[in-house]
Amino acid sequence: MKFKDDEHRHFFETQVTKTNTWNDPYRKALFYTLGLTEQTRDHINALYNFKKKCIDFDGLQKPWQTGTSMKVTRLAFNLYNGFAGSEGIDDSERYTPYNLFDTGLMLYMFEAIILRYPSYADLEEL
Repeated sequence: MKFKDDEHRHFFETQVTKTNTWNDPYRKALFYTLGLTEQTRDHINALYNFKKKCIDFDGLQKPWQTGTSMKVTRLAFNLYNGFAGSEGIDDSERYTPYNLFDTGLMLYMFEAIILRYPSYADLEEL
């Protein structure tokens, strides 16, 4: 698994250990993705409800979100439960590859996709 930096690795390992989700590809992909930016790491409690064990859609509307952190959050939410926007929460067009992958984080975003879909990780067979 490739990590952007030490902060990314530490965040991922801490969240997966805290939630005991080492065998859960949904949450592994979520926490890996949300670990990509300082904003999403610093505001994890606004994006994931640890008591209810679910994502918090209100995190999409927070003022601390930047263009890049929004893309990271959108991908993380989509990998977690397939969320691709809905009326009143976010526009579905923002969840397309055209709108998500135009950052310097694309390599790591692909890594998150592999975490979510581990049975397809052996790309040599394609």
